Amino acid sequence: MILLNKFVFWCNKIIGVIGCLVLSAIMLLITAGIISRYFFNSPFSWTEEVTTFLMVYLCYISAALTTVAKKHIVADFFIGKAPEKFQKAVSYFSRGLMLLFFLVVCISVAKLIPQLTWTSAVLEIPRKYYYLPVFSMCAFMFAAVSVDILNDIFPGYDIISQENARIQEEERQKEQEEAEVIQKNMDAFLESSGVVFSQKEESEKS
Repeated sequence: MILLNKFVFWCNKIIGVIGCLVLSAIMLLITAGIISRYFFNSPFSWTEEVTTFLMVYLCYISAALTTVAKKHIVADFFIGKAPEKFQKAVSYFSRGLMLLFFLVVCISVAKLIPQLTWTSAVLEIPRKYYYLPVFSMCAFMFAAVSVDILNDIFPGYDIISQENARIQEEERQKEQEEAEVIQKNMDAFLESSGVVFSQKEESEKS
């Protein structure tokens, strides 16, 4: 279990770095395309193509990171009011559907990729490379959800949840320290203001 959790943890870290690089590349390419078009009147013919290619990767990288972080938007108004056992049953059922979906996508893409012969217009990028993130990220999400289910069955090995809890605690302490500093500054300001006001009142009386 610990090895599986470490695998998901470090893969998530690496995918996060790749996602940052891909997003930075997209921003730079779009900026370069705008500058070349409107400042030099000589637009690059390949920026839109590469940006579209990278957007596919960024979409599935974001989906993988969101899945690991459990940040998907959910409507749990009614489920939250249900008994705990029912909530667990729904949780297992939903994650089972996720596993089935990821498995079907991986199998479908694996069968589809060898049949693809189309290439992009300018750079002639093979279409199969557009489908690689679909396969790889769905396979990773399948592994992440599987490990998440195992963590519910065998608690105590969830490294990602422990790391998130540690980060949240550090952020809470940092916010508390900042609040204390602000409070001290406010108290000092009020004390100094009180001294100034008292001096003004004494001068007016005299």
